[in-house]
Amino acid sequence: MPPRLRHHGNTYILAWVTLLAIVIPCAAQAAEQDSNPSPPQLAEKEAGLAEQFDRLELLAGRLAELSKSTQPRRAELLRQLVAKSREKELPEQFRSVIDALKQDRLSEASEVQTSLHSELQAMLELLLQEDRDRQIESQTKRISKYLAELNKLIRQQRGIKARTAGGDSQEELSDDQGRTAESAGKLGEQIAETEGTSKLSPKSSESKSQDASPSSEGKSAESSETPPGDASPSESSPAESSPSESSPSQPSPSSGEPSEGKPSKSSGQPSQGQGNNSSGSPQSSDQEQQQQSPADSAVEKLKQAQQRMQQAQERLDEAQRDESVKEQEQALRDLEQAKAELEKILRQLREEELERMLVMLEARLRKMLEAQNNVYDQTLKLNESVDRVAEHELEIASATLGRKEEQIVGEVDRALILLKEDGSSVAFPEALQQVREDMQTVAGRLRSVKTDKITQAVEQDIIETLEEMLAALQQALKEMREQRASQQQGGGGQPGEQPLVDQLAELRMIRALQMRVNRRTEFYATLIKGDQAEDAELLEALDQLSERQGHIFEATRDLHQGANQ
Repeated sequence: MPPRLRHHGNTYILAWVTLLAIVIPCAAQAAEQDSNPSPPQLAEKEAGLAEQFDRLELLAGRLAELSKSTQPRRAELLRQLVAKSREKELPEQFRSVIDALKQDRLSEASEVQTSLHSELQAMLELLLQEDRDRQIESQTKRISKYLAELNKLIRQQRGIKARTAGGDSQEELSDDQGRTAESAGKLGEQIAETEGTSKLSPKSSESKSQDASPSSEGKSAESSETPPGDASPSESSPAESSPSESSPSQPSPSSGEPSEGKPSKSSGQPSQGQGNNSSGSPQSSDQEQQQQSPADSAVEKLKQAQQRMQQAQERLDEAQRDESVKEQEQALRDLEQAKAELEKILRQLREEELERMLVMLEARLRKMLEAQNNVYDQTLKLNESVDRVAEHELEIASATLGRKEEQIVGEVDRALILLKEDGSSVAFPEALQQVREDMQTVAGRLRSVKTDKITQAVEQDIIETLEEMLAALQQALKEMREQRASQQQGGGGQPGEQPLVDQLAELRMIRALQMRVNRRTEFYATLIKGDQAEDAELLEALDQLSERQGHIFEATRDLHQGANQ
């Protein structure tokens, strides 16, 4: 792609979004027949927007062609936008509105503007799909960076804890503990700022502020340092949930220790965890966490860890080494819980990315399968009419079928790029590559007016492979949604490591590929007259089958060695 267009690709996408964001309110304004601007003024404004729309449509078409090999998703999205614009005749609708406004036909302008408003809104939603892809990629990079920083904090805190238990200098340990606490606080603030702790529902944040209202002066001082919009949901609960987190995981002496250096409300919490009211506090903490996003929970845990580290520093300053170790242990637990929440975000992002990929691939395969079935049916009809149709008509009809087959190859190419971009599957790209080779074989044979059993057998293999792949993708999509539903209750799973399809589906696809090679080998054997093949065309087909067998072996080996991980 030329550097100028490559660098400005995002600018064009943004321009589309911006233009539609301007045009849609303008359309609504005209539809409501705003009394402030006159119809000629509205017509002039509409003409300017129509000119911008025409130019952006032209640029979108060019960018789609130039980016189809490097950014297939964007190219497909832009092609869909241009096709939708032409299908709905949006430029003509703009011109109709302009003419109606110039002639003071406001009722007619209003009707067309209402339709235009609806179509532009649909195009805007389509554009934002590509924006969501970029958002997922950007957020994944940010969360991965936060995880790396959090892992560094965990290593530092473990080192400080080991040195505290080992008897190192208390003054040096206090300084190191203070710096680590400061780093934990900064990381929490950074996550809160970029991931947005204000995502809690108003009802949730209201209930949390009510719970936090009797909190101590120390907690109020902390919340005053953060912007009001972000502070109340995330900072009201750390001090409250901290004891309830520690009480199930620590013996009673440890859970009681933090109360010495904490505000009065916090000091009462551990006793509830140890006393008769122990069942109430964890339930309330669980309910609050269910209302929080993982980012909110991570910020909360980092703030709790910071508080524990500060208390550990105070214990070191007071020469209470054993109590400091207990605070450090709880700080480590809070850091690990924050890490688990960030990993949960990564897992959710990967699941969303995979779901979008599976839905897109499923749609493409369904389209390919429908087109291939159509070509197969027409091949059968054409073969049956060989003796009844004139030769030149047969050649035209067969060449037309060949071009249709080549169009399906183009769809396969785009699906292959998606699979290779994902990189988590071995068998599916190989299966699709074999489908592509078979389609090219079919296209060549149809161009040569060969509609015999060999062509039909290859087409049947293509259809069977596409059906198997479609079924596998549908099953993977179903399992992913079921797994997500179960994870919402119990959690679990590895962050960002889910493949497009599981290993069992990969093995099934490899088995299906091998069975087709076996079946085609048997079919070719029936065509051999004598001890060995002598027909040049059959020898070429056997060579291709041998190469295919080698590719299946390589895919099986790569799957065994984990080359896709």
